[in-house]
Amino acid sequence: MISKDIKYYYKVYGLKIKSDIEFPELLESNDVNYEINICIGITPSNVLDSIKQGRNLYLSSNCKEIWFNIKSVGTYLIYNGNTIVVDKNANADIEDLKAYLLGTALGMVLFQRNTLAIHGGTIVVNNKTLTIVGYSGVGKSTLTTALRLNKYLFMADDISTINDNFTINSSYPQQKLCKDTMLRLGYELNKFKKIDDDREKYKIPVRKDFISKPVKMGAICEIKIRNNPKVEIEEIKGREKLIILINNIYRIELIRKNGMPPEYFKKCLQIAQNIKFYRMYRPKDKYTISEQIKVLENTLMNL
Repeated sequence: MISKDIKYYYKVYGLKIKSDIEFPELLESNDVNYEINICIGITPSNVLDSIKQGRNLYLSSNCKEIWFNIKSVGTYLIYNGNTIVVDKNANADIEDLKAYLLGTALGMVLFQRNTLAIHGGTIVVNNKTLTIVGYSGVGKSTLTTALRLNKYLFMADDISTINDNFTINSSYPQQKLCKDTMLRLGYELNKFKKIDDDREKYKIPVRKDFISKPVKMGAICEIKIRNNPKVEIEEIKGREKLIILINNIYRIELIRKNGMPPEYFKKCLQIAQNIKFYRMYRPKDKYTISEQIKVLENTLMNL
């Protein structure tokens, strides 16, 4: 539901949100104080002119004003780390609208707030977090889901935000999985709602496995594919930890375009110095999810 008359209050990534748009997938908040306002609005004429000229993304020099346009969905305007204005296209699908809000738009808000956000899923192992990162298609969501199904608590599906005290905030109790992964893991497709026709993705509610409070960081594990016959893992040391972290910052293209603020880089450096990093290699054309879990459990036993 979308309404300018009814306000909805939620908490996600450790932030309190007021919204004109209803998000049943988010955790509701009883606190009417808020840090981020999501509202329905109208695209300014200068932005409309830029869109007509073929532009679909804008960042001001200090990144305090960002907007992007998704042709079939609408325009999102992000200001000062506390406001998202959405101008919805008349025929836009509400699930698409929400997907860009909870992903790209909130990711840009986090960037404006100087919050370190990692593009990866997080679960809890031995009362500490394990954040799984890697390139698209490497199997992050499959592994995160399999770990959750093995009774590990779930914190984040796609964006993991890190606090200054080396804890990770929970996101919201939902995962997005592609059809192939769901079938491999035993899900019945007709029981879940499709949210991406092109990539055949579905949304999976995970409230019973979700932990809503911040948890102390344990490790970050990068997943890679190579032509080895078995799953292998190695601990990463030194400068390479920092490289892995920076390469997996959510919406790193914003930083590459405008440069990394010194305070942001300092946060990355502190995490690289204080948190364990691993790289796990899985075989290219072999389904090894059980082996991956076993290798991780053995490695993280004393985390």
